[in-house]
Amino acid sequence: MKTRQLLQLAAFALIPAITPSPSAHAASTLVFKAVTVDGERRSGPTGRIYAGPDAIMTLGGHGWRSVTDAREVARRLNSFAEQGILPQDIKLHRERRTHVITARGKRVLQIDHKMARVHRSTPGLLAREWVKNLQAKFGQPYLSVSPILVPIGENRTAPVRGNPVGQLTVRADTPVVTAAYDAADRLVRVFGLEPGRTELVVADAHSSLRLPVRAAKYAARIAGFLSGSVTGSPAPSEVIARAAKAAVRASLALEPGAWAAIRPTIRRDTPLGPGRSLSVPVRVSAAGEDYLSYHARPTVLVQNRVLPQEPVDVLLVSNSPERLLAHGLWFEGALGDFQSARLLFHHVNGSGHAGDIVVELWNLGDETARVHVIHGLGGPTPDESWAGHRAATQFLANRARGAGWVIPIPPNTSAPVLSRPITIGATLSGLIELRALEPGGADLRVRVFLSPPRAERMPHPITQYSPSPFLGMWHYLSPRRELSARYVVGRDWAFITIGDPATPGLIEGDHLAGNYGVIYDITLELDNPTAEEVPVVLYLEPGGGPARGALLIDGNPVEAAVIARDSEAELARYLLAPGERRRVFIETIPQGGSNYPVRLVARAI
Repeated sequence: MKTRQLLQLAAFALIPAITPSPSAHAASTLVFKAVTVDGERRSGPTGRIYAGPDAIMTLGGHGWRSVTDAREVARRLNSFAEQGILPQDIKLHRERRTHVITARGKRVLQIDHKMARVHRSTPGLLAREWVKNLQAKFGQPYLSVSPILVPIGENRTAPVRGNPVGQLTVRADTPVVTAAYDAADRLVRVFGLEPGRTELVVADAHSSLRLPVRAAKYAARIAGFLSGSVTGSPAPSEVIARAAKAAVRASLALEPGAWAAIRPTIRRDTPLGPGRSLSVPVRVSAAGEDYLSYHARPTVLVQNRVLPQEPVDVLLVSNSPERLLAHGLWFEGALGDFQSARLLFHHVNGSGHAGDIVVELWNLGDETARVHVIHGLGGPTPDESWAGHRAATQFLANRARGAGWVIPIPPNTSAPVLSRPITIGATLSGLIELRALEPGGADLRVRVFLSPPRAERMPHPITQYSPSPFLGMWHYLSPRRELSARYVVGRDWAFITIGDPATPGLIEGDHLAGNYGVIYDITLELDNPTAEEVPVVLYLEPGGGPARGALLIDGNPVEAAVIARDSEAELARYLLAPGERRRVFIETIPQGGSNYPVRLVARAI
């Protein structure tokens, strides 16, 4: 014998005579399996398919592909057995030079000349022989019931298929489910009692089947009427969507370890005026290990309420350190006896890992808190000046029209206010006003985290609470300054300093240099006592390093790009008639990422 032939025989000798198929269907007493067997030297290995102890067909003629094909045919036959097909469901038809076996119109396998040559037969003869074998097997008594997945507290059914013989019984020796057989409808009925996996014994006069059953909880549930609240003249679509998400979060009972996604469906150009309401459809999905996936499409009724806008009691500043070097808690503030707070945060992700900057409200009280939120966000961006500027611009615009939403927070629960992904080295800046709507109804904490990325932040129960070392630090009372100035044409220029003197903190010795996050309400009076028409210009000039500006001037948003030292930016221009006096109302806020103090300058040109 030649060396090459010896090597081929040695290789085939290493193949086991019977290699079990990697899968078997326990939902049917009729089980097919494919094994690898030696073939003739020229045709190579073959795949033999067994039904119980009986071989019903052997696929060959295509080398190792025959083994793969046999496993696929066994998988298909097991699937048909689970469906409980009968002999008359097995058909044969011809396609050109090959013959195809089907079951209920679906392909089982195709027999060609190469396959038939291994059996020293023709495709037609071999196909008819295998059809006969399959019809015989599917004509024998067998039971088939699909595995059952049942939610806790619910019923599920599965039909009994195949060729049952005599009376059927179902036995459940388990606390996981209860089970019974419905003879009228030929169904196995199962009720879920507690999470777990078990097997039912389904038996007839001929055989018995161990039926896999799993009982599990849904990953989440939503119950009750969903409603949310917004404010604003009008409330923009982004705020409406946040209110809808807050309502769903508060009503979604999420199982421990599960996660959820909440997606409101609202057009971007859908503002909501005061006193009006809007039904917002929401897609909710929840999943988790060992839980059943949960999907719902609730509708949230969002109403625009009219709330008075009052000065904020305390300013909380999360900026020390500015660069966050690790995931974790970086700031904690307390409302305590305060009814409202403004939070300014401005941070760079220096951890070396992507993450989320998360602002949470912790309700340590015994009553549900409802908190009104007005916000502005900037970033994430490599430009920290732009991040602070964008946050201030958005915040002033939302605050001017009172655009916010209400977050309900159950007792002893933490709820997300805002969460934003942040890449390595990027800056995120934010301004958030928080106002408790029920006086003294909750003990609220405000926390700022850098956390690992997560698709959706959900409320979670507070099982234990330890105050952070940051609690009570960087708190500043009465974060609002009222200033006034007067410029008279022909006299000295008017100067208004923003960001100085520094606001004292609650901790002795703490001063907020630059007054970042403090609202400035400024009244500027312009007076032209001359007999001529005079143009007067309002400028912004930095007091130190580069700075930007975001202002509302007579209710109109005005922005100043980066201003270098020893330069200025024109904000507004007024043409004063002879003898005219005019009052200009300005609102602004020192913003993160810029160098404050800065000055407003009014002068004639």
